[in-house]
Amino acid sequence: MTSMLVAREGYQPAPIPTPPAELTSRITSFLFFESALLDDWELNEWLSLFDDEGRYQVLPLQYLESSNPKNSLYLVSDDNTRLKTRIRHLLEKSALAEVPRSRTRRIISNIRVLEHKSGIVRVKANFVIYQFRNLQSWEFVGETSYKLRERQGALKILERITRLDHESMASQRRISIIV
Repeated sequence: MTSMLVAREGYQPAPIPTPPAELTSRITSFLFFESALLDDWELNEWLSLFDDEGRYQVLPLQYLESSNPKNSLYLVSDDNTRLKTRIRHLLEKSALAEVPRSRTRRIISNIRVLEHKSGIVRVKANFVIYQFRNLQSWEFVGETSYKLRERQGALKILERITRLDHESMASQRRISIIV
């Protein structure tokens, strides 16, 4: 029996990027910490992870590379000011979409450090979020791209772009949590 993974003659696999272990460890810890803050509804603390210029976006479900928030209907496209308003509303008791408040569990995987230069780190990670409320549950699956800035020894989020893998939101009905 021959292997299905036979290399073509002359084929050279692309080198696998290997960022320094210390950087990968820092990024992984940062993303796990971010997930814990969101699961614990520590939204003000989560907001403090953002740079003053930070942006949070959730792409349209049928996203095209040519799409941008100025001419496409993003599910979320928040600058820092809008994100602060979103967090304030989510934490208010009058946020009817979250009464009672959901419980969530996030699973983060396949964390990849794509680039690190000039104090900017580009990262991608896959996720599954389980949301529970009123004897119902929903799942969100996708990938988040981060642009992180190193400032005074800390990482700050410059850009957090979430791409959901769903073709429809019919089973989820809405997004009432940070994805």
